[in-house]
Amino acid sequence: MIGKLFKTCRFYGYAVIQILIEPRRFFTELPKNETMAKSLGFCVICSLFYCAASLLTGTYSSPVKMGGIFFLNSVGMVFIPAGLSYMIMVMTQKKKARFSLVFSVCAFSSGITLLVSWMSMFLWFTEPWKWWLIYTGLKNSCKLSWKPALLILVLTMIIEFFFLYSLYLAFYK
Repeated sequence: MIGKLFKTCRFYGYAVIQILIEPRRFFTELPKNETMAKSLGFCVICSLFYCAASLLTGTYSSPVKMGGIFFLNSVGMVFIPAGLSYMIMVMTQKKKARFSLVFSVCAFSSGITLLVSWMSMFLWFTEPWKWWLIYTGLKNSCKLSWKPALLILVLTMIIEFFFLYSLYLAFYK
């Protein structure tokens, strides 16, 4: 049990270091190491860190409620670009990488940016970084050339923007 926990912690530490230092190499090696559980686990760990840091740096009248919102938002926002990217890849490229691989690319890209995005104004740095990591992952993990990877990325960003904007109009206007 302890050995398995140690092995899991070692993988997550390796993933953080590799994504920060050599993201191309990490995403090239990802197809032989990825599982949906590892990807989701990495995302959950990074989301928990994001929630804790966000709660410690802000003053909220209901910290438990806000922590739940932060957590669901940070984990849930991985599924949207993963699903959109996968659908766009299948529709435009007729190339079918496994959904778990596309999800892993999005989970590791989003997870690493969650580690610093809790800081005020870091959204302006972490969001472009996340999209660049997703592009790098699509190229290296899914074996796409730069044009299809860029097309998938841009279409995903546009659709996600309009989806979130429509939610804003529906619930806040």
